[in-house]
Amino acid sequence: MIRKPLVEKLKLAALFALIGALIYYSQPHSPLFEIGLALVAAGALVRVWAAGHLTRDQQLTTSGPYQYTRNPFYFGRFLLIVGFALMSGIGTDFDRVRNIILWAILAVSLVVFFGFYMPRKEQREGGRLKERFPDYETWKANVPSLFPRLTPYRMNPKPWSRDLFMGGDGRFTGNKELWTTIVIFALAGLFFWRMQSPLAQPVVPAPTGASLQRNGTQSQGGQSQPGQSQTSPLPPS
Repeated sequence: MIRKPLVEKLKLAALFALIGALIYYSQPHSPLFEIGLALVAAGALVRVWAAGHLTRDQQLTTSGPYQYTRNPFYFGRFLLIVGFALMSGIGTDFDRVRNIILWAILAVSLVVFFGFYMPRKEQREGGRLKERFPDYETWKANVPSLFPRLTPYRMNPKPWSRDLFMGGDGRFTGNKELWTTIVIFALAGLFFWRMQSPLAQPVVPAPTGASLQRNGTQSQGGQSQPGQSQTSPLPPS
């Protein structure tokens, strides 16, 4: 049985490390949390769908989500990156350090994804598939690399396989996607916990001496000024 390459494990580890940083600096709130959750769920389901079809170089997989995109696992990963960023409560107030950090994490993730992962996959895996499967060029010409087409391009349709999703069906090596799916929804649960936790509430700065004096002056309703006595004058003797 073929194991996942080390580079695949490192990519997943890097992805979860970035998500961990998002959780640490997050302040989830509605409606960004719900929009992000929908994207995360969609990304996880796309990966589950793909895992029940992919046979990992043992035959050209063109069924299921591979009728819409040549890289459904990567498309699902893209949805996860954007979805978790939205769930973190990323904002546009750049006076707050947390927003700068969250945007930096998202920017680095997308640059690495589009600048390294996708070109590397197209170069290495595309060349290997072209050598092994004569139908690859036809499939490549009709199915986009990442963002899916609206209608399926049917070549060799087959049903989703639970055995492939769990790791293999005896004839083909599967993908063992179950634990990844569990971890994804566990991370989504952590974002929900952050949204409910007092730790996710905005930090109110402690009042300074100047603000205390100003507030004290305002609370007196203009009846006295700082430094003036508030006691009634003594009656004349």
